Amino acid sequence: MAAVCAGLVACSSGSGTTTAPTASTLPAGLGADQLVRTTLTAATGVDAGAASGKSLNIPKGWTAQVWADVPDARMAVWTPDGRLIVSTGKAGTLAIVTPGRGGEGPRVAQLAGGLQSPQGVAMTRQAGRDVLVVGEDSRITTWTYADGALSDRRVVVDDLPTGGHGSKMVAVDGDRIVYNVGSSANRSVADRTATPVRATIAQTGIDGSGTTTLAVGVRNGEGLSVAPDGTVFTAINEDDNQPYPFHDGGRFGTTVRSYVNDHPNDQVSRITPGTDMGWPLCVPDSRGKPDMLDLGYVNDPEFNADGKALDCSRIGTTMLGLPAHSAPVGFVFTRGSRLPTTLADGALVTAHGSWNREPPREPYVAYTPWTDATRSLGPLRLVATGFQDADGSRWGRSVDAVPGPDGSLYVTDDVAGLVYRLTPPS
Repeated sequence: MAAVCAGLVACSSGSGTTTAPTASTLPAGLGADQLVRTTLTAATGVDAGAASGKSLNIPKGWTAQVWADVPDARMAVWTPDGRLIVSTGKAGTLAIVTPGRGGEGPRVAQLAGGLQSPQGVAMTRQAGRDVLVVGEDSRITTWTYADGALSDRRVVVDDLPTGGHGSKMVAVDGDRIVYNVGSSANRSVADRTATPVRATIAQTGIDGSGTTTLAVGVRNGEGLSVAPDGTVFTAINEDDNQPYPFHDGGRFGTTVRSYVNDHPNDQVSRITPGTDMGWPLCVPDSRGKPDMLDLGYVNDPEFNADGKALDCSRIGTTMLGLPAHSAPVGFVFTRGSRLPTTLADGALVTAHGSWNREPPREPYVAYTPWTDATRSLGPLRLVATGFQDADGSRWGRSVDAVPGPDGSLYVTDDVAGLVYRLTPPS
């Protein structure tokens, strides 16, 4: 049995755990062997739905609970009065989840409706009031939040491009709002010269003043958060079906399934004014980088074969590569949270999983530690997996993971329509 237990799931005979191994499409070395398969329970009065009888792989000693029913649950943020606001994307609503007492499940209510595919949500405080920032399909809006209700809706930025990767995510830093404008398609060099330019990260004042583009060549920077040093970071969804970019063996520019399955790497990197992440002219290159740190670029064989469109050696590097086709959506720094010390000073990356990889890349939640001395993130380590069955089918897909005021980790799932509560040992 020892040989089995050394694989994807740690052995345990504790309550709610099992030693059965789980199939994985994630690379070795991400700490999957440190996770324990743990049965999901359900809070009192909560319907576990698609998660009924399912398990998640989480750190040893943690518990996993189906905490709330929120159909189409996408991005989440805690309010100052201890409630969770959850966006629902295509459902066009914001839900508000009020924790229950004495083991009871939370109360879920609609906070706002009739919205335009709300995705990113963030809280800030301005002039003595709590402000909710929402990324809708073609606009960024703000609301005053108080006592479980919204008022004073304002459109901060309007007429943003839609279609393609149209989800608008947001992060706030004081009176600054950072948001993404995703690409129009999987691979589109025209996005770099479109009006307005697409595949960008931008920022604006909370009053709508001073709107400016921070970065270009960011295919789909859905994950957005502000680091402890005050700089902006994004987690990026990279290409599908990337043509082979290396001159070896006559495969240059062709579709090579073994390459496509694991390339190009999705990315996590710092965004500063003037950043160019290279897409789709430059391709992240992880050769010789088993730790996936500090990845350089090579020329794209279709749009930049001779390097004349953009010198890929001069655009810098990607701080952290992720397994290709992870589709990172949630990204949040954890400093100041009540998570255990092993997760309390870094960033959480929540991956939605691939749409066309063979076999599918599974959804996951992972952690990357922050180092003050170098102002950088370190190698990725898995925190939660198990949303995908051995045959590649999925009963759920993680979207966002946010630290709760109780020291638990709350994970949204837009396929199962649930919010999970992952709690470390006391």
